[in-house]
Formats: sequence, structure tokens, C-alpha cells
Amino acid sequence: MNVHTLGDAFFDRLNRHDPLGASLVGLTAYDALLPDPRAAADEAAAASFQETVLAFTPTDGDAVARAFVAGGGDAVARAFVAGGGDAVARTFVAGGGDTRARSLTPAGGDAHALVAGDGLLPGGVADGFLPGGAADGDDIDRDVLRWMAGTAAEEATHCLWEANASATAYASPQALFFMAGSAQRLHGAAAFFDGLADRYREASGRGRPSTRAGIAQAVTQLDEQHARFDGNVRAAMQRLVETLRGELSAVARDDEHVGILHVRGGEDGYRAAVAAHTTTDLTPREVHDLGLRLLADLEAEWSRLGQQVFGVGDPAAVRARLRDDPALRFTTGDEIVTAVAAALDRAHAAFPGTARCLVEPVDDPAAPPAYYLPPAADGSRAGTVCVVTTDPGQRSTFGSEALAFHEGVPGHHLQAVASQALMALPDYRRYVDTRLGAYVEGWALYAEQVAEDLDLYSSPLARLGRVSFAAVRAGRLVADTGMHAYGWSREQARVFVRAHTALSAAGVAQEVDRYIGWPGQALAYSVGAGEILRLRTLSQAALGPRFRLEDFHQRVLGSGAVPIGALATIIDRWVRS
Repeated sequence: MNVHTLGDAFFDRLNRHDPLGASLVGLTAYDALLPDPRAAADEAAAASFQETVLAFTPTDGDAVARAFVAGGGDAVARAFVAGGGDAVARTFVAGGGDTRARSLTPAGGDAHALVAGDGLLPGGVADGFLPGGAADGDDIDRDVLRWMAGTAAEEATHCLWEANASATAYASPQALFFMAGSAQRLHGAAAFFDGLADRYREASGRGRPSTRAGIAQAVTQLDEQHARFDGNVRAAMQRLVETLRGELSAVARDDEHVGILHVRGGEDGYRAAVAAHTTTDLTPREVHDLGLRLLADLEAEWSRLGQQVFGVGDPAAVRARLRDDPALRFTTGDEIVTAVAAALDRAHAAFPGTARCLVEPVDDPAAPPAYYLPPAADGSRAGTVCVVTTDPGQRSTFGSEALAFHEGVPGHHLQAVASQALMALPDYRRYVDTRLGAYVEGWALYAEQVAEDLDLYSSPLARLGRVSFAAVRAGRLVADTGMHAYGWSREQARVFVRAHTALSAAGVAQEVDRYIGWPGQALAYSVGAGEILRLRTLSQAALGPRFRLEDFHQRVLGSGAVPIGALATIIDRWVRS
């Protein structure tokens, strides 16, 4: 069986196992399906995915890519994380706006030169750039398939979600249902909710109890969603609530034991989650230490921009001002939507070849501040930035532009539209989100810097907002590993995040609780973005005057979603060619 036939079979099996996730990435063919919550279903899926991994033997070929997928040292990514600091990349991820990063733009650092033509992607994304596909051959397809199948097998084996009942978007099955559910799924919804109650109960009995905090959030979310349903679906939701409130709460992990290491199999599961979300073999300790270094590098940027905006140079004082000044908060949900839409208007003007993305308000206190839904494969849904408008007084004005660029253009929307346009690639590389998070989230974080290169931020305060977001992503590396690898309490994580970011008290609580419920995902952003910039720096050094930033971006986005080690192989081949 060739790699494409094998890949098609794997991707269909994956999407039938996780049809809610399939709907979120735009694959409408699975919109009538629901996941089977039974442990036996996960065991069968894990065995099937493992068969894909074992279905072919790696052939002679690119040693770097094969070593990466096999987990043999991952020297490429490790060079960024531990190799002497790679000051350019570290300053980008943590510090933002550093002139060394901006000096990589064409025309001697003239940021506006990037806007020539259709911006960073000549010919426009909508025209289907990189004709013929720049996937770099079947060996990359094979390596991506082996990686995705292997991590899917690990995920279905460890099933961290069963030990983490919560309301966390993307991680919690019932939260996924509320995000991706449709009328087509109602016929099986009652059995789905009853199955979840059984699964959480069984997991707790196997030494994998959920957290008290997560259970409370799940109950609140279910109560809030009751009005959307009736009949047997509402009754099943109520039975799930009663199970969570009753027997599961009685044995739940308290706030001192929120880390996944406190459940049976949790340590092994977390190591697998770190590998899956970073697409590397980095250890939790290495990731933790990286986060500390990035936060230390950030201090100079806090000081520089704080002095410019507030006349205050002490980083802690700058963060306190951003956190506590009520003038830097929205007053209505409409203001949030307007601010995000205005930033995206400027971004779309810089990328006129890119299909417009929509901006839609969402009232969901459990959701992150914003999230992105890619275009549906059948054209029934446009790419959409969903902006949470709940409790606007807790949402910062200074962060709205970085949020827009991350979720929309040049971030997730640009990357998703680019991937979907690559018709020569297999679908498992065109329709993917969190399963290759270091690439997907790494690009979106890197895009916040690209917006700076293009002078898309409207003010020094907005640029300070980007630094604030960079601190959140760096802090995630420390807090996530702190809780799940080193046993930090919920309060320890909150204290750390508050000390190093400008998040409000409510923002800190939501940030920490999100990653209690989704171990490892927090690590994708900074690891992926740092590697993309490292490859940009190396490419510029190797090509000298022949380097064009738009060509580099074309190659990164023209590869489709890949593990970052495979991306390094693709960029290396491009430079050598």
C-alpha cells in the first residue's frame, strides 16, 4: 500500500474516532458523527493507528527527517531550545520587536517593503501559490503520516481527557460538542452524554480522578447549555451533571494536586503529550527551562516599551499598570469585535490575495479570548475568528490587535487557507490543527511578529500588547510543566503567571485552568515560533542577498502542516536548491 492510500485510510479512521475535531477543521463529511466515549473504542483506535505506523519500513532517505520522526535526538529543535541560546530566536519569542529580527526584512529592514505585491506571499494565497506543490516528496508525506499516526496512538492510549473532566475548549469532549455540535448530531447526543458519565466514573475507579476545579467548570458549562436542548438530550446532560456533582466530586483531586502526574499513568501520558504538542523529543525540564529564559529575555522589552508608553521602566510596574488600569479595559462586547475587525482590515490590506475571514462574537465564559474556525471543505463556512465578548471589563484593549493577527491574518486564517489550497498534498496535511500544534500555533505566534514587521500595530501600546501576549506564551512553558511534571498546585501556577504577565485576575485563573484541563498544549506556541524564526535566520545567513522573506514564508506555508523537524528538512532542501 503506498503512502497516500495508507494516509487516506488513516485520516478517515482518525476523523471517525474524533469527528468533533474533524468538524472544527472544516471536514463536514463527519458532521453527523459523535465520538464513542467507551474505553474499548480508544483501545481499538490506538491499535489501528499503531498499525499505520508499522505498515511501512522507513526507506533510505533524509536522515534528519527520519531521525526526527523516530524521536532520535531531534537535534534541529534542540538547537533552538538548548543550543547556546540562539539569541535572535529567543528574543523574538520572548521580547518581540527586536531590531535583529526586523533586520531580516527585505530592503535593508524597510518593513513596508514586505507589502509589495501581495505581501509576503507573491501571487496571493487565493491563487494557489507554489504550483505543483512544494511538499518536498513522498518521504515528507511518509514522515508526517508516521508522526501523526504515532501521536494519535499515544493519545488514544493515554486518554488524559478521562482524568480531566472540565469545560476546556478542544480538550473536553462535552465542550467540543458544544463548539462543533449540530442538528445532525442530536440523534446520538443522549447516548454520548451518558457514555461520558460512565467513562469519567470508570476512570475515577481506575485511579484517574478528575480535578475538583475542572468538575465545577464542567457542571457550570452543562447548566448553561441546558436551554439549547430538550427531551432525552437534556435529561442525559442532567444525568452527567449529577454524576459530576455527586460521586466524582467526592473523590476529585483538590487544588494541591491538579497536575496530571497525580493520576495513574499520568507521568507517561504527560511525556507523550509534550512530544505530541511540541513535535519534538524535548523533556519537560528542557521546556520548563526554556520558558524561564524567554521570560528573562522579555524584561528588556517590558522596560523599553513601558518607558515609551507610560514613562515607566520597571517591568513589574509596567505589568501592574496594564493589569490594573480600568481605562485599558473594554466596556462593551461590540467594542471588542470592532477592535479586532479594524486590525484585520489592516492585515487584509497587506494581504489582498487572501480570502476575507469573518469576525463573530461568542458569549462563552469557558472559551479562550478568541479562537479560529477554518473554512469548511464544502464551502459552507468561511474562515471565522470567534471573539469572546463575555465580561468585557475583564478584557484588555491593548491585546486585541495581537489577538486579531494571531487568529486571523497573517496567523491562523492565512495558514489554514494556504494549506487548503495545496491540492497536491494529502488531506492529513491540509486539514489539521492541534495535532501538529507546534507548526500551527508556532506560525500564529510568529505571525504576531510578522505584523510588527509590516507595521500593522496601530500604536506603541498595541505593540506592548504583543509583548504581553509573548509573556503569556513563555509563561505557559513554565506553568504547564510546573503543574504536570513537577506537581505545582493551582495557586502556585496562578502566582507565577500573575508575576510574569499582565493578565487580570480573571485572565490568570482562566489561563491556569485551561492548561490544568489540557496538559501539554500550552507548549506548542513558543517552541514552534522559535523554530520558525531560527530557520528564517539560518536561511538568511546561508542565502545572503538572494534571501527574500516572502520566499521563505512561501516555503513554510507551502509545506502544509508538518512536525517542526520535517519543516527544518524542507527549508534545508530549499536553501540547498
